[in-house]
Amino acid sequence: MGVQTDPKKMFQIEKEAVVIGLAGHVSALALGGAILNVFRVINPEATSDPSVEVLVISSSVTAFPVISSFLSEMNISNSEVGRMALSTSMVSDSCMWILYFVGINAANAFKLHTYKPITEIVVSLCFYSILFFFLRPLVVWISSRNPQGKPMRESHFVSIICILLVVGFCASLTGQPPFLVAFCFGLILPDGPPLGSVLAERLDIVGSTLIVPSYCTITGLKTSASSLLKSNSITVEVILISMYVGKFVGTMLPSLHYQIEFWDSFALALIMCCKGLVDLCMLNLLFNSKAIGELSFTLAIFTMVAVTGFATVVVYHIYDPSRKYKSYIRKTIRNAQQESDLKILACIHNEENVYPIINLLQATNPTESTPISVFILYLVELSGSLIPSLLKNENAKKSSQQINNVFDQFYKHNNGDVRLHSFTANTPFASMHDDVCNLAMDSMSNIVIMPFHKQWSVNENMEYSNSSIRILNQNVLKYAPCSVGIFIERIQMSDKLTVIYNKLICNIAMVFLGGADDQEALAYSLRVAQHPNVRLSVFWVRVKIVGSHRKTKNPYVDLMEHIRYSSSLEGKVTFNEETVEDGAGTTEFIRRIEPLFGLVIVGKHHLEDSPCTLGLTEWCELPELGPLGNLLAASDFTCSVLVIQEQPSFLCVFR
Repeated sequence: MGVQTDPKKMFQIEKEAVVIGLAGHVSALALGGAILNVFRVINPEATSDPSVEVLVISSSVTAFPVISSFLSEMNISNSEVGRMALSTSMVSDSCMWILYFVGINAANAFKLHTYKPITEIVVSLCFYSILFFFLRPLVVWISSRNPQGKPMRESHFVSIICILLVVGFCASLTGQPPFLVAFCFGLILPDGPPLGSVLAERLDIVGSTLIVPSYCTITGLKTSASSLLKSNSITVEVILISMYVGKFVGTMLPSLHYQIEFWDSFALALIMCCKGLVDLCMLNLLFNSKAIGELSFTLAIFTMVAVTGFATVVVYHIYDPSRKYKSYIRKTIRNAQQESDLKILACIHNEENVYPIINLLQATNPTESTPISVFILYLVELSGSLIPSLLKNENAKKSSQQINNVFDQFYKHNNGDVRLHSFTANTPFASMHDDVCNLAMDSMSNIVIMPFHKQWSVNENMEYSNSSIRILNQNVLKYAPCSVGIFIERIQMSDKLTVIYNKLICNIAMVFLGGADDQEALAYSLRVAQHPNVRLSVFWVRVKIVGSHRKTKNPYVDLMEHIRYSSSLEGKVTFNEETVEDGAGTTEFIRRIEPLFGLVIVGKHHLEDSPCTLGLTEWCELPELGPLGNLLAASDFTCSVLVIQEQPSFLCVFR
């Protein structure tokens, strides 16, 4: 846990999180202490055990590693509530280790008129100084000797583990808690790759599958259910519950004061009441040192399990990060005609996505009269760290600097017709869509462009497939507050879509069957058609009209006639009409025209129960692309594909 934590984040905590963290911590102590004093007046014998005071102090803490693990399991670590909970728990954790370590030892020194507690503080500070100033540079030096981009050598990994074992052994000799020293040692090491990710990956296998379950089992065996029959068990339990109530109220009231929504504040307060492995270690340490008795230890464990289990179930059902999109006015490409510019959020995963995305953005025709605002989001899977981040370009890490430089060249090439904003999101794949959707809403984007989860090699064989990216795309399609485009790029296989820095003519096709998504795809296609190097062909695929259906007017006749005879599109757009009988006819038609174009634009959904897609929907292996997108994503096609979905209005998915 320690090596996955970046202590520098402590200096980036916002004022609201500091106030909420302090208020929750102090209120838990205050209410727990107040109830303890009340029982001392009512029933002095029940509270005569000094371990109750220790329990009040130790149980008021919300441990940061516990909250980060909880949020990761709930897939909400990069949501608004998740980020606030991480910052708040860091404040609460710091209160415990700084105030108690220094304050209580100093108070005991004055109370007992001895320098022993002060000596313990000095010894501890010296020990941790040695870790930071001597062992940290040694471990970083060992890690830096590994070739960049290569897996860590076994000898280097074993050396670091040996250093960790020596640190733990020395901690026991100097009277320091070994688990705390190991955590602090990891804390001072650089988080993230290469060191943090390797240590976290290898140690987690042993820890999560063997050590942690065994430790929890041993802790459970130490509890004694028979001790609950003692006369003062109810008193101790009421004091424990009062601390949880104090933590809950002390977290929720400041959250409401800072205008956090009620249910979000409710979820945040419940999250801050959760306990975990760090709390188990603390209780074991106190129990083994006889600081708390068997009854206090047992009640603390049982209450911790009950409260955390209850909070987990409630948070899962009441908190949904996508709820805030319900009241958001959904942006589309079609309504961008009334705006000053078209806003595009383009997501990339690696360097292979950069030039295809730039080609697509350049084809969108940024000019002085039709400017575009581009928001580049570099998506990086969180590795070796517990804290997700969303950084602007100037704060981005070196790993994304090369990508930023390429987009800066794209910006300079367009002479101010493009407004460029770059971000880097470091977050788990399971909740990565929250960063995409939040940025899309904050930037008021008209469309989000996501790379397809498959990439092809030059010989047209599938080269790479990432199931995590596919799930990410599905979540973005499900929750995004604007239109979404899935970009299947095969530009490395074909030079038919190259419009950025040359004068080559690019042929683009738009296949129209009807429906909201097809109209959105058509609106984007007409925008692309304004580029001087682009020639657009619109294919209206219709079913043959027979019998009584001849009297029914197709609702898209007027739209297609406007495209066919519009003078403003003359020379830029070619209109074609194709009649088919079923999905087999549509497939044959697409296979016939596909080799002629570098990019084919289609909508995800079409007219419901349309004969044109009969048979295609039933055999759709990639439902997130729709029937035509699924067909064009087959490995035997050579063109790039853009599948566009217009997000339905007032869409909100609840758990």
